[in-house]
Amino acid sequence: MLLEKIDHGLFKPDYQNFSLVNLSNFVLRHFNAQISHAPYPLERFISGVSDGVEKIVFFLIDALGMSSLEKILNRDRVFREYVVLEATSVFPTTTSAAITSLLTASTPIEHGILGYILYIRQLGTLLNMIELSSPIMGKVTSTLSNKELMFEKTLFEKLLEVGVRSFVLTSKTIRGSGLSTLINVGASIRSYQSFGDMFTKFREILQEDGPSFSFVYWGLLDSIGHKLGVNSDAFESELYWLLKMLSREILPVLPRNVLLIVLGDHGQIFTPWERETWWSWKDEVSTYFSVPPGGEMRMMHIYTNQPQAVIEYLSEKYRDRALVLTKEQSLNERLFGDLASIPAASIERIGDVVLIAKENHSFYFKYTGKEESLKSKHGSLTLEELLVPLMIFRR
Repeated sequence: MLLEKIDHGLFKPDYQNFSLVNLSNFVLRHFNAQISHAPYPLERFISGVSDGVEKIVFFLIDALGMSSLEKILNRDRVFREYVVLEATSVFPTTTSAAITSLLTASTPIEHGILGYILYIRQLGTLLNMIELSSPIMGKVTSTLSNKELMFEKTLFEKLLEVGVRSFVLTSKTIRGSGLSTLINVGASIRSYQSFGDMFTKFREILQEDGPSFSFVYWGLLDSIGHKLGVNSDAFESELYWLLKMLSREILPVLPRNVLLIVLGDHGQIFTPWERETWWSWKDEVSTYFSVPPGGEMRMMHIYTNQPQAVIEYLSEKYRDRALVLTKEQSLNERLFGDLASIPAASIERIGDVVLIAKENHSFYFKYTGKEESLKSKHGSLTLEELLVPLMIFRR
């Protein structure tokens, strides 16, 4: 997979063939549903991989980057028979944008979830797209419908149109909350309370009758990476035992008509505190802001009436720390996806200036003053964040 470079160490997602968007279009094509993007070419790498497949299962491990997986597999093979392929995440490389792309088979510019925090004009405020709450005011009373927050049908709805059922297995702590209410429409939703409970219910899903697509989600690895670091013993141990349990609890009972794909939504990169840039309303840069910036710590949507002045200011002050683009430049570069047919409301959510962190730098804005420094982060376009594995299993 050859990726196009946009700056030193920063690369574009491959929406043409090898992104998470293409992978979910592979699912749609397999079940004879309508596709909107080229399917990921699994058959090119594994001949006959989908022959006789009645069920497809995605086991998504949040924050599983290709570099993290390679570190584990170099230490211990873990699995006897498997194939590892690469895919790219989307931009920004963050859970809200990436999983929404995976579960709608569309790019961020198409579905409208363009980052962790976005300015929603109809609400007149910033909205945390995971919790659907304001990072400043907390819970927001919204009259917006699901279709006004997310502009695409889910993968589950598209499969239902051709008679294929879908199942979601997720943590009890996030079932029915925030973004989940948008991206799980059309699926039969089940939840687990613990590590062991997850694998027990995973096995139950495999035994369901008829053609189906299932999405199993594990989010704890991402939390460990943020708090303790992607290079920490805790992160590596969590990932190792998660894969080890998969090899013991799921693979031996995997039905022959099931295609299991273990994947990540994005990777993480270690971000030392001395390379953090903190902003608040007291800093000179904030005089250019019309509202606080959105996005995340490795990618910011900067909303301003003076985009050129912001570009000049940031280029002078932070040239070594970030790539800064106007909204038009980010669209022309197709960072959020192709521009064939996109909602105007989606374009409105993109910052007038888009900041993309270089190397292991990061940027914070103090919304409340209670923000905490994180050991590892994601959102930018380094290979650590952009490349995710696809581990393919068939019996």
